[in-house]
Amino acid sequence: MAAHRPLIDALRASFAAHADAARAAPMQAYMKSDLPFHGIAAPLRRQLTAAVVQQHPLGDSLTLSDTMRALWDEARFREERYAASELARQRPHRPLLALPLLPVFEHMIVTGAWWDHCDEISAQAIGPLLARHPAAMKPVLRRWARGDDLWLRRAAILCQRGLKREFDAALLVECILASIGPSSAANPWPGEFFLRKGIGWALRERSYDAPDEVRAFCAEYAAQLAPLTLREALKALKRRGA
Repeated sequence: MAAHRPLIDALRASFAAHADAARAAPMQAYMKSDLPFHGIAAPLRRQLTAAVVQQHPLGDSLTLSDTMRALWDEARFREERYAASELARQRPHRPLLALPLLPVFEHMIVTGAWWDHCDEISAQAIGPLLARHPAAMKPVLRRWARGDDLWLRRAAILCQRGLKREFDAALLVECILASIGPSSAANPWPGEFFLRKGIGWALRERSYDAPDEVRAFCAEYAAQLAPLTLREALKALKRRGA
């Protein structure tokens, strides 16, 4: 299989036609991005991407994967990377979101190496893959949670937000425990902001459905959780007086 060049070319042309130079520099500065921006707001970017996909729908997961990777790796503007990660969630492509896409999503998380890419992909791609293919995905997430890449660790922790019936509380705990506690070869970022924040966010989301579970976890591991993590995890419970 090979990347579908008409889709890529059409996306680039559409983005270039809607560029806003006044917005581009502030967006690049806010995201601390090496890639420049076109200056396209997210709602418009998604509309443009959807319109192009309607004109150039792809027929199988492997072609979709190759197209996503080419658009991502060859990106000249950050909006192209956003579009690459969003191609699988477009309506014509939703049936194609399957395990063959996992390597390209992992590649995007690692090479994107920032919270916007990690959080979007974890919620919109990794979570649905986990729900559809739990037996295959759970070992992958355990590997990510114990691995050397910070962003894969964060993705493993955050990917279940939004899941309901398919949520696996034991998996979440296992992924969190890999990133808390004293520094070690297996846990090189005990004070890393993005992990502390991500753990707190995941626990806060869980607290809406399982407040007692989150309260008990925070009490048991209070000495190993950063103050930021505890504040984030218990924020919704305190607000509701739970």
